[in-house]
Amino acid sequence: MTLNKTMEDATLYKKVKCLYSRDNIDILSIRNQVVLEFSADVLISQLVSTVGQNIQFGITKRCIGDSLSFELSLEDSKRVGCLTKIFEPTEFDLWFILVILSNGQIYFEEDELFEQYEGATDKITDLFAKTIKNKASDDRWDNVGIHVFKRNVEFFTRKGLPVEAVLPAFPCKSSNSTKVASGLPDKGEELALRRIMKFVSDVALIYPPGLKFYIVSDGHVFSDCINVDDDIVDEYTTHLIELYEKIKDKDFEGIYFKGLNDCFRSENKAAVEGFLQTISIDHHLQTKLDPLTEDNRKVLIYACDNDNEKLKQDIKDKNHPRLFLHRGFMKFMCEDLNDIPMVKTWSNKKFKKVVSHVAFEMIKRNDAYSNLVELVFPFHVRLSIHAHHNDGPKFGIKLLDKEECTTIGHIQLKEDGMLHIPTPWHNAIFKLSDCEKYIVSFLRMASELINDYQGGWSEIERCYVFTK
Repeated sequence: MTLNKTMEDATLYKKVKCLYSRDNIDILSIRNQVVLEFSADVLISQLVSTVGQNIQFGITKRCIGDSLSFELSLEDSKRVGCLTKIFEPTEFDLWFILVILSNGQIYFEEDELFEQYEGATDKITDLFAKTIKNKASDDRWDNVGIHVFKRNVEFFTRKGLPVEAVLPAFPCKSSNSTKVASGLPDKGEELALRRIMKFVSDVALIYPPGLKFYIVSDGHVFSDCINVDDDIVDEYTTHLIELYEKIKDKDFEGIYFKGLNDCFRSENKAAVEGFLQTISIDHHLQTKLDPLTEDNRKVLIYACDNDNEKLKQDIKDKNHPRLFLHRGFMKFMCEDLNDIPMVKTWSNKKFKKVVSHVAFEMIKRNDAYSNLVELVFPFHVRLSIHAHHNDGPKFGIKLLDKEECTTIGHIQLKEDGMLHIPTPWHNAIFKLSDCEKYIVSFLRMASELINDYQGGWSEIERCYVFTK
């Protein structure tokens, strides 16, 4: 059957009220998904005084008023838990809760011996704003976003822990051969990684515990929508990590790589494999699917998707932001997919119809992955390569430094409208002898330079090098 969740059959994500960690005395960390009707003190007292029921996968369930608590035990009487609405969990629900409690970064061991770093939160916030933050056309950082950002940073600084940030990005190269040089990371990814490394290093100078920067690839979330095989995503990620290891200093440990399959890592997957075979998700292009990855895409949509019917209604409303987002995705995907052989055999009408379906699916997948990241990284500073208003919970960043790179063929206002900032995986990088900066542009620019320059692809520099 084709997956189609309704409001009455809400995904598990929508049932979650909060994620927390605790011992037998205190709530150690808590991230509310909704406004709770009671305080953390009340929650801990109810958890301690209520007898739990040991159920499947080593999970303990309790009924707390009009909520359910699902907990997993850690060492030294510590527990991580998930508070939900009252519902009758299926085996899949329990397995998914286990995955989130096992893989989610919910409990943080406080450094009781750390020194007090005066003004660390303000300094890190100021550094972020002055360096990698992207300023959108309708930026709300000064009035709202800065306060949200500081709260996220302070969760870590008041514990004396490295600040942790998460960025869904670095999916794979575009399948459009007129945009990128190849399917592997090149100078664009190198420049982006070096920029992140510089920010991580600068944070360590003002806050010695430092910064952990998680790059959470969304390649497997969208690969079938953008005409990229699952194994090509894996190859891109492998080379990306190799590039990082090559360019970083030996003692630098600031960047960590995750992906969809890492988020759903489980030793109990067999318990839900039969159920996953009963559901399907929409594929509008012919790509090679990895069975494990396809199962995890099903888990993502089934557990974390927003309402399908509501999205359909939203994009029919001529004034709804979702309509503009859908149009933006359609425009972008029309350009990204028009080079593939399959499309060239279609009529223009069929192409536009498929692109509309792909754009719809990408919005669904983007929402679902954002929801998953929120569950797995509940306390993290959440960053994005899309243009946001910067009022939280996400904050836009520019991976390519404007002091080092310039763009050709990208109009900023249009990019803002499509919620997309030029990235290394949709472009090629050019180094011209009479230009001080690297040029970020589509690959087709190379043919335009031949008349006035000499040169071409440099395997050593992993970009196009031209001399006047």
